[in-house]
Amino acid sequence: MIATWLAIAALLLVACDPGERDGAAEQIDELDNADFRDRVVAFVREVAAGEPDVACPVPLTAVEPLHVAVAMYVGGAVVGRGFAADDALCVALKDATERALAASGPDRSRLAQARFVVELTDSAYAMVEYEGKGIELVNGLVPVRVLDRDMVRRRIDEGTAYLLRVMDPALGGVHKYYHAPTDSFEPRLHTIYTASTLYTLLAAHAHDRDESLRQPIERAAGFLLSMQRLAPGQPGHGAFHYSLDLQRHEREPRFVVGTTSKSIFTLIELHALTGDDAYLDAARLAADWLLTMQDADGRVSPELRLDANAAWSVTQRESMLYTGQVLSALSRLYEATADPRYLDAAARTAGRLTARVESEGCYLGDDYRSPNPISSSWAILSLFDYARASGDPALRETVFACADELLTRQIDDPADVYRHGRWQASLSSSGNGWLAEVLSELYRDCPDSDHDGCARFRGAVVLLFRLLMQYTYSPENSFVARNPDMARGGLFWNTRERDVRTDSVCHAMNAYVFMLDHLPAGVLVELPEPPLAERLEPLSRSGRLADLADEEADGAAEEDDEPAFDIVE
Repeated sequence: MIATWLAIAALLLVACDPGERDGAAEQIDELDNADFRDRVVAFVREVAAGEPDVACPVPLTAVEPLHVAVAMYVGGAVVGRGFAADDALCVALKDATERALAASGPDRSRLAQARFVVELTDSAYAMVEYEGKGIELVNGLVPVRVLDRDMVRRRIDEGTAYLLRVMDPALGGVHKYYHAPTDSFEPRLHTIYTASTLYTLLAAHAHDRDESLRQPIERAAGFLLSMQRLAPGQPGHGAFHYSLDLQRHEREPRFVVGTTSKSIFTLIELHALTGDDAYLDAARLAADWLLTMQDADGRVSPELRLDANAAWSVTQRESMLYTGQVLSALSRLYEATADPRYLDAAARTAGRLTARVESEGCYLGDDYRSPNPISSSWAILSLFDYARASGDPALRETVFACADELLTRQIDDPADVYRHGRWQASLSSSGNGWLAEVLSELYRDCPDSDHDGCARFRGAVVLLFRLLMQYTYSPENSFVARNPDMARGGLFWNTRERDVRTDSVCHAMNAYVFMLDHLPAGVLVELPEPPLAERLEPLSRSGRLADLADEEADGAAEEDDEPAFDIVE
């Protein structure tokens, strides 16, 4: 495909000599991007409807064939796709639309519900039909070019509603994935995603004082407590089972330190809300198990599980994510209980992480990954939690210095609406949501001595907010979702995987809630769309071929915010 694009590098959308420009070219000159897209999708719709003698609203011609792709979506799936090429755009559009319609089969009853996606592949210029309009598509995303505080408020409301919809109505647990293209869930409830959902609902409740959240919070809390292993003297006592198999009605004999740590985060907040000591007792018991997974030098083993031979085994490879989660959990629990055992244990792991920062720098990896922003941000947050618990001012300075170094790696390119605001090695909505959450935590506890009041962190978070909204299901971009009403407010993983993972929603929501009151009124980010003529340039002249090559390289280094062994169903 790239070779094809290079072969048409000399394509001219209009004649180079202004004296030779015809009326069609002048008509295109009068259009902006929105007008052009509206005319294209209206033409495609009329052709699909079988309207006779449809007038061409965009009589664009070229000296080389224009390549067009038209896809027809129904119920979140492509039911027909057509490709065509001609030196007249309308001819290519008509042929591609008729081929997509033919590929969809003889049944035309679905046409009214269908949404068309049109791409001019020579220039990677794409659009999706929505309520008779042509909506911009960039690399499969409906881009967000303007962000303001009201949009953040709406996303909080939509995200809260989404989390309440996906909570199991009987058990109160939460799935890891919502499969938006098929409107289905995997047959398993996950403890860590239940804990994360609870943590987010508790944050929303604390901010909005919405008492309607109390009942679902209590229901999910009941599920969370039911997943703690109570087996004195046995392996895993106090830990939280990783998941519940809904088909077998069995709790998975697998105990991941990250699951237990994130559960401790939530149990502390549940105790703060209710005053019920049962939550703090459960957190203590969970932390006591974490101590059994920690070596004397502070190293953390990530997992205990029952193997195929019915023997308990401990995973030895070290994960920066899980080590950070354990350090944060122990630090936060010390602040809640003043039990010195937890601070002593936290000090051992903090010392291990600090030594790594001193020898390797702030950009860290682990036994599972090369250095990346997600692992690094967990080191930052966990050391921040420990510095707060221990009252270590020097460590706080180290944390903020590492955060500043991380900010230098954020992509700051307003001309690139697809990538602007993210990190090179973090493509997923979960990873970028987590980075927004961490930076929000730091911003809210900015040192009084900071030279700009940590405004740089707020600026980085705002850029992440715009990015995250591009991954959030809305009516405009739900053509890939079978049930748009169900998907609304959920964040799909990336442009290749349109499933919603619960932690993507939770991380983004936490950052939105934490930062809402710190955002000024008015426009926060504005990224104007380039002029139509520039957008329609062939890839080889506009420079986007290099961008696509970069994206392939990024994909090879994509980050999950769980260690690889944790991505197992």
